[in-house]
Amino acid sequence: MKNIIKYTGLFLIILFSCASVFFSLYSRTYDKNFRDLTAYASFFENRFYDLRMMQTMDRNTPNPKLILADIDDDSIKNLGSWPITRSHWGTMIRKLRGYGAKVIAFDVFFSEASMTCNGVNPDDELISAIEYFHEVPNNRVIMPYNLEVYGTDHYPTLPEDLYLFALNTKAGGVNYDMEPTIISNSVYPIQGIIDAEASLGFIEASADNDGVIRHYKALAFPYREVHVPSYGLSSYMHWIGEFDENEEGENKNIFKTELDLSTQGGVPILKSKKGDVELNLRGETKVRWIGGADAYTRIPIYQIIEKDPNDPEFKKLFEGSLVFVGATAFGAHDLRNTPIDSMLPGVLFHMNFVQMLIDGHFFKEFIDSAKLSWALLVGSVILLLLMQLKENPIFDLFTLVLLVSSLYYTDTYYFIPQGFETKLFWCFFALVLCYSWNTIVNFYMANQDKAFLKSAFGSYISPELIDEMYEAGSAPTLGGTSGIRTAYFTDIQGFSSFSEKLSATQLVELLNEYLTAMTDILLEEKGTLDKYEGDAIIAFFGAPMELPDHAQRACMVAHKMQESLLELRKKWVSEGDKWPKIVHDMRMRIGINSGDIVTGNMGSASRMNYTMMGDSVNLAARLEESAKQYGIFTQVAKETVELAGDEFLWRELDTIRVVGKSIPVTSYDLLGLKATAPDYLKELADKFSKAILLYKNQKWDEAIELFKQTLELEYMRYPDLKGVKTNPSEIYIKRCEDYKELPPPPEWDGVFTLTSK
Repeated sequence: MKNIIKYTGLFLIILFSCASVFFSLYSRTYDKNFRDLTAYASFFENRFYDLRMMQTMDRNTPNPKLILADIDDDSIKNLGSWPITRSHWGTMIRKLRGYGAKVIAFDVFFSEASMTCNGVNPDDELISAIEYFHEVPNNRVIMPYNLEVYGTDHYPTLPEDLYLFALNTKAGGVNYDMEPTIISNSVYPIQGIIDAEASLGFIEASADNDGVIRHYKALAFPYREVHVPSYGLSSYMHWIGEFDENEEGENKNIFKTELDLSTQGGVPILKSKKGDVELNLRGETKVRWIGGADAYTRIPIYQIIEKDPNDPEFKKLFEGSLVFVGATAFGAHDLRNTPIDSMLPGVLFHMNFVQMLIDGHFFKEFIDSAKLSWALLVGSVILLLLMQLKENPIFDLFTLVLLVSSLYYTDTYYFIPQGFETKLFWCFFALVLCYSWNTIVNFYMANQDKAFLKSAFGSYISPELIDEMYEAGSAPTLGGTSGIRTAYFTDIQGFSSFSEKLSATQLVELLNEYLTAMTDILLEEKGTLDKYEGDAIIAFFGAPMELPDHAQRACMVAHKMQESLLELRKKWVSEGDKWPKIVHDMRMRIGINSGDIVTGNMGSASRMNYTMMGDSVNLAARLEESAKQYGIFTQVAKETVELAGDEFLWRELDTIRVVGKSIPVTSYDLLGLKATAPDYLKELADKFSKAILLYKNQKWDEAIELFKQTLELEYMRYPDLKGVKTNPSEIYIKRCEDYKELPPPPEWDGVFTLTSK
């Protein structure tokens, strides 16, 4: 079932990503409801594609004969009016004929007749100039009109001149299921311009869902099997020679056979001299951008109007040129949000489209880009999943980064220049999501397996050993390792008396509450629980996981356990008669020692336990046992104190030979944490250390005097034990008095030999 979930998830990720590639390429060709539903695919992909496209955009290749006659701020200022008067336009057209321009494409609407002033009609001057420009063979002025414009009227039928144009250029007998459109009559050229045989081209800029214009509508389809060219396409056809005169020598805007529409698998293909341009069902193609406002030659229109008609530089510049007339002035408000500029003058959008047609740098067919995207997506995912079979997280991540980097570089610098519209975002989406899904599922399955082992065997062997066994993939074997570690022993004082006061049920309840609280503290500080022996807790620090601060952690556990037992005693007291007084007064002793300890699997091949062994372990046990002779509850060996750091408050307790050991050991009493210890404990530590020094120097009377002072501090530490239990100060007062009567031998080294555990 786990594998079914894993591979089903991977399949769905790949399927969703492949479908998104398709939607990203084809969504603009479907009806609005379907476009809205699948818009997410292009929304995520388009910006990423824009970024890669701009990295390879060659701003040094614009055709020098594509010139912008710029309606800039200086022109408006010098010519003194906005809109520019039509008499000025007439002058500019005549000048451009003299300079040798071939095509003038106006991105300016002339949809209303001018007012006559002093008997002079500015429209006549413009129309006369257009006719004058057309006297040169193959010269053409192109005027724009709009398709459907929200809130405006439209032609109920196709205007006659456009209808005749469409009849002459329709693709014979081909049945296109194209998205229809209508023609707005709000900005259609005035009849005089139409009569002057100016060519027409519609202007439409349709943004993607993110508000960025990337697609150029090359053809519109007002009626079935009837299509008309855009402003940019019409400009290109006239300039490149796709239009020609008929047998009578009259230019009737007839397509030559080199430019035609055909279908390949139901997809419209625009055939030009430089190659085939695949269109979507709205008549659109994406633009291969060359550059923005600084990429093309820009001449302010006032300079053209005011320049000498015989200026040699302008004649050289404009000879055989395609001149676009458009506004870049800020007040003209003809700005478009495009991939290369969020405020690009609209005329430059058309110029980039024409540049693309001139260069023949078209996009590959949609199906080719889709096949490449699918191949990269599926191939890279399969390669990643094969690498993940090694189950090496670092290698998996390296493979993912390498695949992403390779795909990005290859697509940006090879596939995009070749015209492929690779959907790399969805390739990356599939890669990252498959990697994440596979990693998460593998991690979950591994944790499930580990949880099963812990559930099945956690009652018999330590959790740390289960983890170690799982990671190694093998069963535990006998043997151990040696290292500097810390052994830890605890025992409840006088626990044998508890069974006399408590029933078996009460005893189990009490022990479970006590052991739970203490074990939680132990595990919180990464201690390893060796075993429980009745009420005793045996543990160690530094294995199986190495802990550089094992001694510090052991001492912190001792401090926290004593604090926790104090809180438990308060709780048991608050529960009234539930527990007898012996429970209210429960104390525990702790012994801690650091040294060379062997940890590992001990026992037989069929039954073993992860435990510790060594002389240092035995000493820790002796320190716990001997703590009762001093009336203290935490006795720590000097080796541990030296390793534990300086955050604890200690007092040197004694230098002793424990039962069964010949080598003396100096032990310490853990008073608390320096940061939180009350002042009387700090005073106790200071005076007790001075008294110990006097004791070792056999200054008995001075030592007794100082120990009597520390005795009062001992009572402040455990007021409830005064007169009930001995303490270190009382013990040393008694020793000093004994040594006064019977001095130690001359070779005495201050070591006290314990005679019982």
